[in-house]
Amino acid sequence: MKTVNIKQLIEDKELLESFCNDMLTGSVAAIPTDTLYGFAAAANNESAVDKIYKIKGRNFAKPLILFIDNFNELTKMGLNTDDNTDQILKKNWPGALTAILPAKTNPQISAFKFETIGIRIPNHKMLLELLKKIPFKILTTSANRSGSISENDPVKIQNEFFNEIDWLIEDGIIQDSLPSTVADFSVSPFKILRQGKITL
Repeated sequence: MKTVNIKQLIEDKELLESFCNDMLTGSVAAIPTDTLYGFAAAANNESAVDKIYKIKGRNFAKPLILFIDNFNELTKMGLNTDDNTDQILKKNWPGALTAILPAKTNPQISAFKFETIGIRIPNHKMLLELLKKIPFKILTTSANRSGSISENDPVKIQNEFFNEIDWLIEDGIIQDSLPSTVADFSVSPFKILRQGKITL
């Protein structure tokens, strides 16, 4: 496992290039977010995504979440939304709202195999900078074993997953927070699937 502070990763060109090369060829990273630490894989690498499921012991029927760095990425990826959904997302992004939308076939997320996709713009300044710099999309899920408490301490992640993940991008202990609210916008009216930090 390679451990690096997220600020150092963003600022060190060679280190960032090494990280990108590893991720594109199948590595799994633990990354900081605005709610907790998460596992991340390149969204176009099926073996890396499968690795996350195996590390977590996660049911393969449960999709991972796509992180993007700005609202316009939805349009670029063909993920069209109506005006009402746009208003809700723009009001709450960046933030702890995961929006379920109809998925579209896209080579950037070729490892994603579900009809709907959860998308979020995390409210974490350094992570958003990293997402802007890397030449691929990432699929994410909480950094823990399925059924266990989600981790906000990088030391605990390092101790438990040392031989299983390839990179630990650390940003110290993340302040305790509720998970993201999950809302399904693929139906009308939208449905709250999990009430979390944000109330719609």
